[in-house]
Amino acid sequence: MKRFNFTGRKKIFREDVSIRLCGGFYEKPVVNVSVNLADYNLSPDSIVFLEAQSRTRFSRERLGGVSPSVRKNAISLEQFDDAENLSFRIKVVDECRGLLEAIAENIKPYDKDDNPADHHKSILPVASADLLSYGGLWRVDYDDQNATLQIEQELGSKDQVVRSLLFRGFILPAAMRQILAKIVYGDWDPDLSDPEELSTRWLLFVKQIGGDVPEVNTDDHEDWLDDAVRYICNRISVRNQIIEEFDSGVWK
Repeated sequence: MKRFNFTGRKKIFREDVSIRLCGGFYEKPVVNVSVNLADYNLSPDSIVFLEAQSRTRFSRERLGGVSPSVRKNAISLEQFDDAENLSFRIKVVDECRGLLEAIAENIKPYDKDDNPADHHKSILPVASADLLSYGGLWRVDYDDQNATLQIEQELGSKDQVVRSLLFRGFILPAAMRQILAKIVYGDWDPDLSDPEELSTRWLLFVKQIGGDVPEVNTDDHEDWLDDAVRYICNRISVRNQIIEEFDSGVWK
């Protein structure tokens, strides 16, 4: 039996909501949404809405009227550059009475292969930093079992930088290759037995996006690194956008 929260609004259980990405977590999000409302006894005149939010960005999409199963596919979320840190709400609203009838909050999307958002978060956190003494505009900082991509704070807000084509097409693949090179030319566990260990997390990430585990008995991993970066770039998927941007002669 479905229960009410203290405001009288019905709580839609997470198992009754499915939000799946049509592409990858690093692409402009397009989602398929399914909401099971068969057991909630809602007004047939109410409207179901999908709300998406990431940091300061927000969008709202009308899914349709209440029915036992509400579905809408290929919803393009143009306000967002990718699906990182994206969360959703489902709201059922009686617009005539100005009443919020039911809600599901903090719903995380799944990708097209049915992997949850948590599998795609924080493989490479990004932070603004003062890099004046370093001399470059970015660097990878290692701390215990974490790697953080530091971006020169004078470039602007971190959120703006990470959404830029320059960052996604040039800086991010180079930083990821640097981390992977440090891993494969160092000590790493071929059995990938400890998912909390930095090298294991990164090698599992490469497997997840289509790559292989590097060979153990070799001193040359350059071909493997090239393949890994190719998978990463396919995942980020901004190559054609960058070529179109630079086709007008941006280089000076």
